[in-house]
Amino acid sequence: MFLENIANFIFNSNYDNASTETIAAVKAAFVDFYGVTYRGFREEPSKIAIKAFNEIDSLQDFSKLQCSLIGEKGLKLNILTASFINGISAHSLELDDGHRKAQVHLGAIVFPTALAISEAYDLSGKEFLEASIAGYELGIMLGQLVNPAHRNKGFHATGTIGAFVAGAVASKLLKLDKDQIRNVLGLCGTQAAGLLESDHSGSMGKPLHVGRAIKNGITSAFLAKNGFTGAQTIIDGKEGFLNAMVYDKSSFNKDDYTLENMLKNVGPVRLKDIYFKKYPFCRHLHSSIDTAMKLRATLGKEYNHIGNLLVKTYKIAAQHDNYAPRNIGELRQSLPYAVAIAIVFGDVSPNKLNELIKYGLFEPSSNVTMVNDVKNLVQKIHVQEVEDFEALYPDKRPSQIVVKLDDHFRNGVFQNITSVPRGDYENPYEFSELIDKFRSLNPTFDVSKLRIIDEIEHKTISSVMNELNG
Repeated sequence: MFLENIANFIFNSNYDNASTETIAAVKAAFVDFYGVTYRGFREEPSKIAIKAFNEIDSLQDFSKLQCSLIGEKGLKLNILTASFINGISAHSLELDDGHRKAQVHLGAIVFPTALAISEAYDLSGKEFLEASIAGYELGIMLGQLVNPAHRNKGFHATGTIGAFVAGAVASKLLKLDKDQIRNVLGLCGTQAAGLLESDHSGSMGKPLHVGRAIKNGITSAFLAKNGFTGAQTIIDGKEGFLNAMVYDKSSFNKDDYTLENMLKNVGPVRLKDIYFKKYPFCRHLHSSIDTAMKLRATLGKEYNHIGNLLVKTYKIAAQHDNYAPRNIGELRQSLPYAVAIAIVFGDVSPNKLNELIKYGLFEPSSNVTMVNDVKNLVQKIHVQEVEDFEALYPDKRPSQIVVKLDDHFRNGVFQNITSVPRGDYENPYEFSELIDKFRSLNPTFDVSKLRIIDEIEHKTISSVMNELNG
Protein backbone atom coordinates (compact mmCIF):
# COMPACT_ATOMS: atom_id res chain seq x y z
CA MET A 1 0.00 0.00 0.00
CA PHE A 2 1.39 3.37 -1.06
CA LEU A 3 0.47 5.16 2.16
CA GLU A 4 2.24 2.51 4.18
CA ASN A 5 5.43 3.07 2.20
CA ILE A 6 5.24 6.82 2.87
CA ALA A 7 4.63 6.23 6.57
CA ASN A 8 7.63 3.91 6.71
CA PHE A 9 9.78 6.55 5.00
CA ILE A 10 8.75 9.23 7.50
CA PHE A 11 9.19 6.94 10.48
CA ASN A 12 12.64 5.77 9.37
CA SER A 13 13.99 9.14 8.24
CA ASN A 14 17.07 9.99 10.26
CA TYR A 15 19.25 13.07 10.54
CA ASP A 16 22.37 10.91 10.67
CA ASN A 17 21.63 9.57 7.19
CA ALA A 18 21.41 13.03 5.63
CA SER A 19 24.33 14.17 3.48
CA THR A 20 26.35 17.26 4.28
CA GLU A 21 24.93 18.79 1.10
CA THR A 22 21.36 18.14 2.23
CA ILE A 23 21.94 19.64 5.67
CA ALA A 24 23.54 22.73 4.13
CA ALA A 25 20.57 23.08 1.76
CA VAL A 26 17.95 22.88 4.51
CA LYS A 27 19.85 25.43 6.61
CA ALA A 28 20.03 27.81 3.65
CA ALA A 29 16.32 27.27 3.09
CA PHE A 30 15.61 28.11 6.73
CA VAL A 31 17.59 31.34 6.45
CA ASP A 32 15.66 32.29 3.31
CA PHE A 33 12.34 31.33 4.88
CA TYR A 34 13.01 33.39 7.98
CA GLY A 35 13.89 36.52 6.02
CA VAL A 36 10.86 36.25 3.74
CA THR A 37 8.51 35.49 6.65
CA TYR A 38 9.90 38.25 8.87
CA ARG A 39 9.16 40.77 6.11
CA GLY A 40 5.93 39.05 5.07
CA PHE A 41 4.54 39.55 8.56
CA ARG A 42 4.14 43.26 7.68
CA GLU A 43 2.07 42.50 4.57
CA GLU A 44 -1.70 42.91 4.49
CA PRO A 45 -2.69 39.20 4.57
CA SER A 46 -0.87 38.64 7.87
CA LYS A 47 -2.32 41.80 9.40
CA ILE A 48 -5.83 40.73 8.44
CA ALA A 49 -5.31 37.19 9.75
CA ILE A 50 -4.21 38.54 13.13
CA LYS A 51 -7.23 40.83 13.26
CA ALA A 52 -9.53 37.93 12.38
CA PHE A 53 -8.14 35.67 15.08
CA ASN A 54 -8.46 38.47 17.61
CA GLU A 55 -12.15 38.67 16.71
CA ILE A 56 -12.68 34.92 16.97
CA ASP A 57 -10.69 34.40 20.15
CA SER A 58 -8.09 36.43 21.98
CA LEU A 59 -4.60 35.75 20.69
CA GLN A 60 -3.27 36.18 24.20
CA ASP A 61 -4.29 32.72 25.32
CA PHE A 62 -2.30 30.71 27.79
CA SER A 63 -2.03 27.39 26.00
CA LYS A 64 0.91 25.37 27.23
CA LEU A 65 1.90 24.64 23.61
CA GLN A 66 3.14 27.92 22.14
CA CYS A 67 5.56 29.13 19.52
CA SER A 68 6.88 32.45 18.24
CA LEU A 69 5.04 34.69 15.82
CA ILE A 70 7.82 35.60 13.41
CA GLY A 71 8.17 39.35 13.02
CA GLU A 72 6.57 40.26 16.35
CA LYS A 73 9.30 40.44 18.96
CA GLY A 74 8.78 38.19 21.95
CA LEU A 75 5.17 37.22 21.14
CA LYS A 76 4.25 33.56 21.46
CA LEU A 77 0.84 32.15 20.49
CA ASN A 78 -0.76 28.72 20.53
CA ILE A 79 0.83 26.50 17.93
CA LEU A 80 -2.15 26.37 15.54
CA THR A 81 -2.58 30.13 15.38
CA ALA A 82 1.14 30.95 15.25
CA SER A 83 1.94 28.39 12.55
CA PHE A 84 -1.09 29.48 10.50
CA ILE A 85 0.00 33.13 10.54
CA ASN A 86 3.68 32.25 10.01
CA GLY A 87 2.64 30.25 6.94
CA ILE A 88 0.65 33.16 5.55
CA SER A 89 3.59 35.51 6.18
CA ALA A 90 5.96 33.09 4.44
CA HIS A 91 3.87 32.96 1.25
CA SER A 92 2.50 36.50 1.02
CA LEU A 93 5.42 38.06 -0.88
CA GLU A 94 5.84 35.39 -3.60
CA LEU A 95 9.47 35.09 -2.47
CA ASP A 96 9.53 31.68 -0.78
CA ASP A 97 11.47 28.71 -2.11
CA GLY A 98 10.08 26.09 -4.46
CA HIS A 99 10.90 23.08 -6.61
CA ARG A 100 10.74 23.34 -10.39
CA LYS A 101 9.54 19.83 -11.28
CA ALA A 102 7.43 19.27 -8.17
CA GLN A 103 5.79 22.69 -8.73
CA VAL A 104 5.31 23.24 -5.01
CA HIS A 105 6.55 25.74 -2.40
CA LEU A 106 7.78 23.71 0.56
CA GLY A 107 9.66 25.99 2.96
CA ALA A 108 6.48 27.94 3.73
CA ILE A 109 4.86 24.67 4.83
CA VAL A 110 7.77 22.81 6.40
CA PHE A 111 9.28 25.45 8.66
CA PRO A 112 6.17 26.94 10.31
CA THR A 113 5.07 23.38 11.13
CA ALA A 114 8.47 22.33 12.43
CA LEU A 115 8.95 25.53 14.44
CA ALA A 116 5.54 25.24 16.09
CA ILE A 117 6.06 21.79 17.54
CA SER A 118 9.82 22.02 18.11
CA GLU A 119 9.52 25.25 20.08
CA ALA A 120 6.44 24.15 22.01
CA TYR A 121 8.09 20.91 23.14
CA ASP A 122 11.59 22.42 23.48
CA LEU A 123 13.03 19.98 20.93
CA SER A 124 16.55 20.06 19.58
CA GLY A 125 17.74 21.63 16.36
CA LYS A 126 18.76 18.18 15.21
CA GLU A 127 15.18 16.93 15.56
CA PHE A 128 13.97 20.08 13.78
CA LEU A 129 16.29 19.48 10.82
CA GLU A 130 15.45 15.78 10.67
CA ALA A 131 11.71 16.47 10.39
CA SER A 132 12.26 19.36 7.95
CA ILE A 133 14.34 17.20 5.62
CA ALA A 134 11.67 14.47 5.69
CA GLY A 135 9.00 17.07 4.87
CA TYR A 136 10.94 18.48 1.93
CA GLU A 137 11.71 15.07 0.49
CA LEU A 138 8.10 13.88 0.80
CA GLY A 139 6.84 17.09 -0.82
CA ILE A 140 9.30 16.82 -3.72
CA MET A 141 8.36 13.18 -4.30
CA LEU A 142 4.59 13.82 -4.21
CA GLY A 143 4.90 16.94 -6.37
CA GLN A 144 6.88 15.11 -9.03
CA LEU A 145 4.41 12.23 -8.86
CA VAL A 146 1.27 14.28 -9.53
CA ASN A 147 2.42 17.33 -11.50
CA PRO A 148 1.93 18.79 -14.05
CA ALA A 149 -1.39 16.89 -14.33
CA HIS A 150 -2.55 17.98 -10.86
CA ARG A 151 -1.67 21.60 -11.57
CA ASN A 152 -3.32 21.49 -14.99
CA LYS A 153 -6.61 20.46 -13.35
CA GLY A 154 -6.56 23.73 -11.42
CA PHE A 155 -5.08 22.68 -8.07
CA HIS A 156 -2.51 24.69 -6.14
CA ALA A 157 -0.09 21.97 -5.06
CA THR A 158 1.31 24.02 -2.18
CA GLY A 159 -2.10 23.78 -0.54
CA THR A 160 -2.93 20.19 -1.48
CA ILE A 161 0.43 18.46 -1.15
CA GLY A 162 1.26 20.89 1.64
CA ALA A 163 -1.29 19.21 3.91
CA PHE A 164 0.56 15.88 3.58
CA VAL A 165 3.90 17.61 4.15
CA ALA A 166 2.74 19.42 7.29
CA GLY A 167 1.28 16.19 8.62
CA ALA A 168 4.53 14.34 7.97
CA VAL A 169 6.65 17.00 9.71
CA ALA A 170 4.31 17.09 12.71
CA SER A 171 4.23 13.29 12.90
CA LYS A 172 8.00 13.08 12.96
CA LEU A 173 8.36 15.65 15.74
CA LEU A 174 5.57 14.11 17.83
CA LYS A 175 7.37 10.77 17.45
CA LEU A 176 4.30 8.92 16.20
CA ASP A 177 4.48 5.25 15.26
CA LYS A 178 3.86 3.92 11.75
CA ASP A 179 0.15 3.23 12.28
CA GLN A 180 -0.39 6.72 13.65
CA ILE A 181 1.49 8.27 10.74
CA ARG A 182 -0.72 6.41 8.26
CA ASN A 183 -3.76 7.84 10.01
CA VAL A 184 -2.25 11.33 9.94
CA LEU A 185 -1.70 11.13 6.18
CA GLY A 186 -5.19 9.72 5.67
CA LEU A 187 -6.66 12.68 7.51
CA CYS A 188 -4.44 15.14 5.63
CA GLY A 189 -5.50 13.75 2.27
CA THR A 190 -9.18 14.36 2.91
CA GLN A 191 -8.37 17.98 3.84
CA ALA A 192 -6.00 18.66 0.94
CA ALA A 193 -7.27 21.79 -0.80
CA GLY A 194 -6.24 24.81 -2.85
CA LEU A 195 -7.45 26.10 -6.22
CA LEU A 196 -5.30 28.10 -8.64
CA GLU A 197 -8.22 30.43 -9.29
CA SER A 198 -7.29 32.06 -5.97
CA ASP A 199 -3.77 32.65 -7.29
CA HIS A 200 -4.67 34.16 -10.62
CA SER A 201 -7.55 36.29 -9.38
CA GLY A 202 -5.15 38.24 -7.18
CA SER A 203 -6.93 37.33 -3.94
CA MET A 204 -5.36 36.50 -0.59
CA GLY A 205 -6.52 32.90 -1.00
CA LYS A 206 -3.04 31.81 -2.15
CA PRO A 207 -1.27 32.35 1.20
CA LEU A 208 -4.42 31.06 2.93
CA HIS A 209 -3.75 27.69 1.27
CA VAL A 210 -0.43 27.55 3.11
CA GLY A 211 -1.91 28.49 6.49
CA ARG A 212 -4.69 25.94 6.15
CA ALA A 213 -2.36 23.16 5.01
CA ILE A 214 -0.17 23.71 8.07
CA LYS A 215 -3.10 23.88 10.46
CA ASN A 216 -4.70 20.77 8.93
CA GLY A 217 -1.43 18.85 9.11
CA ILE A 218 -0.78 19.69 12.74
CA THR A 219 -4.40 19.01 13.73
CA SER A 220 -4.30 15.67 11.94
CA ALA A 221 -1.14 14.68 13.81
CA PHE A 222 -2.64 15.44 17.22
CA LEU A 223 -5.87 13.67 16.29
CA ALA A 224 -4.02 10.53 15.17
CA LYS A 225 -1.82 10.69 18.26
CA ASN A 226 -5.00 10.31 20.30
CA GLY A 227 -6.53 7.53 18.23
CA PHE A 228 -8.41 9.31 15.39
CA THR A 229 -8.32 7.30 12.16
CA GLY A 230 -7.85 8.31 8.54
CA ALA A 231 -8.39 6.47 5.24
CA GLN A 232 -5.49 4.18 4.43
CA THR A 233 -6.25 4.39 0.71
CA ILE A 234 -6.56 8.19 0.60
CA ILE A 235 -3.94 8.52 -2.15
CA ASP A 236 -4.44 5.55 -4.46
CA GLY A 237 -7.99 4.46 -3.60
CA LYS A 238 -10.93 4.43 -6.02
CA GLU A 239 -12.05 7.84 -4.79
CA GLY A 240 -8.70 8.98 -3.43
CA PHE A 241 -6.33 11.82 -4.24
CA LEU A 242 -5.01 10.43 -7.54
CA ASN A 243 -8.38 9.47 -8.99
CA ALA A 244 -10.13 12.64 -7.87
CA MET A 245 -7.46 15.27 -8.34
CA VAL A 246 -4.77 14.02 -10.74
CA TYR A 247 -5.90 11.56 -13.41
CA ASP A 248 -7.29 13.02 -16.63
CA LYS A 249 -10.38 10.86 -17.16
CA SER A 250 -10.98 12.26 -20.67
CA SER A 251 -7.81 10.58 -21.92
CA PHE A 252 -7.60 7.95 -19.20
CA ASN A 253 -5.58 4.85 -19.92
CA LYS A 254 -5.46 2.58 -16.92
CA ASP A 255 -2.04 1.21 -17.86
CA ASP A 256 -0.57 4.71 -18.12
CA TYR A 257 -1.93 5.74 -14.75
CA THR A 258 -0.92 2.83 -12.58
CA LEU A 259 0.89 4.05 -9.49
CA GLU A 260 3.91 1.97 -10.48
CA ASN A 261 4.17 3.69 -13.85
CA MET A 262 3.75 7.12 -12.33
CA LEU A 263 6.47 6.46 -9.77
CA LYS A 264 8.89 5.58 -12.56
CA ASN A 265 8.64 9.18 -13.74
CA VAL A 266 9.34 10.76 -10.36
CA GLY A 267 13.10 10.88 -10.81
CA PRO A 268 15.61 11.78 -8.10
CA VAL A 269 14.35 13.36 -4.89
CA ARG A 270 17.00 15.82 -3.71
CA LEU A 271 16.50 18.68 -1.32
CA LYS A 272 19.37 20.53 -2.98
CA ASP A 273 17.23 20.89 -6.12
CA ILE A 274 14.96 23.51 -4.55
CA TYR A 275 15.13 27.04 -5.94
CA PHE A 276 15.32 30.40 -4.18
CA LYS A 277 13.47 33.43 -5.54
CA LYS A 278 14.86 36.88 -6.11
CA TYR A 279 11.72 38.51 -7.48
CA PRO A 280 8.29 38.80 -5.77
CA PHE A 281 6.48 37.37 -8.80
CA CYS A 282 5.16 33.95 -9.73
CA ARG A 283 8.11 31.68 -10.54
CA HIS A 284 6.83 31.16 -14.09
CA LEU A 285 7.69 34.82 -14.75
CA HIS A 286 11.26 34.72 -13.49
CA SER A 287 12.96 33.64 -16.71
CA SER A 288 11.27 36.55 -18.47
CA ILE A 289 12.37 38.96 -15.72
CA ASP A 290 15.95 37.66 -15.91
CA THR A 291 15.92 38.14 -19.68
CA ALA A 292 14.44 41.63 -19.34
CA MET A 293 17.19 42.56 -16.87
CA LYS A 294 19.83 41.46 -19.37
CA LEU A 295 18.26 43.56 -22.10
CA ARG A 296 18.00 46.55 -19.80
CA ALA A 297 21.77 46.41 -19.36
CA THR A 298 21.98 46.98 -23.13
CA LEU A 299 19.11 49.42 -23.60
CA GLY A 300 19.70 51.55 -20.51
CA LYS A 301 17.20 54.40 -20.39
CA GLU A 302 16.24 54.14 -24.04
CA TYR A 303 13.18 52.04 -23.23
CA ASN A 304 10.90 54.80 -24.54
CA HIS A 305 12.26 54.02 -28.00
CA ILE A 306 10.97 50.46 -27.92
CA GLY A 307 8.59 49.97 -30.84
CA ASN A 308 7.40 46.56 -29.72
CA LEU A 309 8.54 43.79 -27.41
CA LEU A 310 7.83 40.09 -27.92
CA VAL A 311 8.04 37.57 -25.08
CA LYS A 312 8.34 33.98 -26.30
CA THR A 313 7.85 31.39 -23.61
CA TYR A 314 6.15 28.11 -22.60
CA LYS A 315 2.39 27.66 -22.18
CA ILE A 316 1.85 28.19 -18.43
CA ALA A 317 4.07 31.27 -18.38
CA ALA A 318 2.31 32.67 -21.46
CA GLN A 319 -1.04 32.30 -19.71
CA HIS A 320 0.06 34.90 -17.15
CA ASP A 321 -0.93 37.61 -19.64
CA ASN A 322 -2.84 40.03 -17.41
CA TYR A 323 -2.51 43.49 -18.97
CA ALA A 324 -4.63 45.25 -16.35
CA PRO A 325 -3.81 44.05 -12.82
CA ARG A 326 -6.05 45.62 -10.16
CA ASN A 327 -4.10 44.75 -7.01
CA ILE A 328 -0.75 43.47 -5.77
CA GLY A 329 -1.87 39.84 -6.05
CA GLU A 330 -2.74 40.18 -9.72
CA LEU A 331 0.43 42.20 -10.34
CA ARG A 332 2.57 39.33 -9.08
CA GLN A 333 0.94 37.10 -11.71
CA SER A 334 1.30 39.56 -14.61
CA LEU A 335 4.01 38.75 -17.15
CA PRO A 336 3.63 42.02 -19.14
CA TYR A 337 3.98 44.17 -16.04
CA ALA A 338 6.87 42.12 -14.64
CA VAL A 339 8.83 42.62 -17.86
CA ALA A 340 7.93 46.29 -18.19
CA ILE A 341 8.92 47.16 -14.60
CA ALA A 342 12.19 45.26 -15.01
CA ILE A 343 13.09 47.16 -18.18
CA VAL A 344 12.06 50.60 -16.94
CA PHE A 345 13.52 50.37 -13.42
CA GLY A 346 15.86 47.39 -13.33
CA ASP A 347 14.28 46.76 -9.92
CA VAL A 348 11.24 44.60 -9.14
CA SER A 349 11.72 44.38 -5.37
CA PRO A 350 8.76 44.52 -2.94
CA ASN A 351 9.73 48.09 -2.06
CA LYS A 352 9.69 49.13 -5.71
CA LEU A 353 6.30 47.50 -6.30
CA ASN A 354 4.85 49.25 -3.23
CA GLU A 355 6.28 52.55 -4.45
CA LEU A 356 4.76 52.15 -7.91
CA ILE A 357 1.38 51.27 -6.44
CA LYS A 358 1.57 54.33 -4.18
CA TYR A 359 2.19 56.54 -7.21
CA GLY A 360 -0.73 55.25 -9.24
CA LEU A 361 0.24 52.00 -10.98
CA PHE A 362 -3.34 50.71 -10.72
CA GLU A 363 -4.95 54.06 -11.46
CA PRO A 364 -6.10 55.20 -14.95
CA SER A 365 -3.32 57.81 -14.96
CA SER A 366 -0.42 58.92 -12.81
CA ASN A 367 1.48 62.15 -12.21
CA VAL A 368 4.74 60.19 -12.10
CA THR A 369 6.37 59.92 -15.51
CA MET A 370 8.09 56.56 -14.98
CA VAL A 371 4.85 54.96 -13.77
CA ASN A 372 3.25 56.03 -17.04
CA ASP A 373 6.35 54.74 -18.85
CA VAL A 374 5.64 51.29 -17.41
CA LYS A 375 2.02 51.42 -18.52
CA ASN A 376 2.98 52.59 -22.01
CA LEU A 377 5.55 49.84 -22.39
CA VAL A 378 3.04 47.20 -21.27
CA GLN A 379 0.86 48.09 -24.25
CA LYS A 380 3.79 47.33 -26.57
CA ILE A 381 4.40 43.87 -25.10
CA HIS A 382 3.13 40.75 -26.85
CA VAL A 383 3.27 37.32 -25.22
CA GLN A 384 3.61 34.26 -27.42
CA GLU A 385 3.51 30.59 -26.52
CA VAL A 386 6.23 28.70 -28.39
CA GLU A 387 5.88 24.96 -29.03
CA ASP A 388 9.61 24.31 -28.83
CA PHE A 389 9.74 26.01 -25.42
CA GLU A 390 6.68 24.10 -24.22
CA ALA A 391 8.46 20.86 -25.12
CA LEU A 392 11.30 21.83 -22.76
CA TYR A 393 8.96 22.41 -19.80
CA PRO A 394 9.12 21.43 -16.91
CA ASP A 395 12.80 20.45 -17.24
CA LYS A 396 13.48 24.02 -18.34
CA ARG A 397 11.52 27.27 -18.06
CA PRO A 398 12.66 29.16 -21.16
CA SER A 399 11.85 32.74 -22.08
CA GLN A 400 13.17 34.71 -25.03
CA ILE A 401 12.53 38.44 -25.42
CA VAL A 402 12.87 40.23 -28.74
CA VAL A 403 12.93 44.04 -28.61
CA LYS A 404 12.46 46.12 -31.75
CA LEU A 405 13.39 49.79 -31.45
CA ASP A 406 11.70 52.64 -33.29
CA ASP A 407 12.89 54.72 -36.25
CA HIS A 408 15.12 56.79 -33.98
CA PHE A 409 17.33 53.70 -33.69
CA ARG A 410 16.76 52.51 -37.27
CA ASN A 411 14.41 49.77 -36.07
CA GLY A 412 17.28 47.98 -34.38
CA VAL A 413 16.57 44.58 -32.81
CA PHE A 414 17.91 43.24 -29.51
CA GLN A 415 17.14 39.86 -28.03
CA ASN A 416 18.18 37.54 -25.22
CA ILE A 417 17.07 34.25 -23.71
CA THR A 418 17.01 32.52 -20.33
CA SER A 419 16.49 28.77 -20.08
CA VAL A 420 16.56 28.37 -16.29
CA PRO A 421 15.93 31.35 -13.98
CA ARG A 422 18.44 32.44 -11.35
CA GLY A 423 18.20 30.72 -8.02
CA ASP A 424 17.59 27.23 -9.42
CA TYR A 425 20.10 24.48 -8.74
CA GLU A 426 21.34 24.73 -12.34
CA ASN A 427 21.74 28.49 -12.05
CA PRO A 428 22.21 28.92 -8.29
CA TYR A 429 22.59 31.80 -5.89
CA GLU A 430 25.59 31.97 -3.63
CA PHE A 431 24.73 31.86 0.07
CA SER A 432 25.96 35.44 0.32
CA GLU A 433 23.21 36.42 -2.15
CA LEU A 434 20.60 34.90 0.17
CA ILE A 435 21.98 37.06 2.97
CA ASP A 436 21.80 40.09 0.68
CA LYS A 437 18.16 39.20 -0.03
CA PHE A 438 17.54 38.94 3.72
CA ARG A 439 19.09 42.37 4.29
CA SER A 440 17.13 44.01 1.50
CA LEU A 441 13.86 42.67 2.90
CA ASN A 442 14.71 43.46 6.54
CA PRO A 443 17.22 46.33 6.65
CA THR A 444 16.93 46.82 10.44
CA PHE A 445 17.45 43.14 11.30
CA ASP A 446 20.86 42.25 12.76
CA VAL A 447 21.93 39.52 10.34
CA SER A 448 24.76 38.47 12.66
CA LYS A 449 22.01 36.69 14.62
CA LEU A 450 21.68 34.25 11.72
CA ARG A 451 24.96 32.61 12.73
CA ILE A 452 23.01 30.56 15.26
CA ILE A 453 21.51 28.62 12.34
CA ASP A 454 25.00 27.35 11.44
CA GLU A 455 25.08 25.45 14.73
CA ILE A 456 21.37 24.75 15.07
CA GLU A 457 21.99 21.02 15.65
CA HIS A 458 23.55 21.85 18.99
CA LYS A 459 20.79 24.19 20.17
CA THR A 460 17.19 23.86 21.20
CA ILE A 461 14.68 25.52 18.89
CA SER A 462 13.45 27.59 21.83
CA SER A 463 16.91 29.12 22.22
CA VAL A 464 17.20 29.67 18.46
CA MET A 465 13.88 31.51 18.31
CA ASN A 466 14.71 33.56 21.39
CA GLU A 467 17.82 34.73 19.56
CA LEU A 468 16.13 35.36 16.21
CA ASN A 469 12.78 36.73 17.30
CA GLY A 470 13.53 38.18 20.71
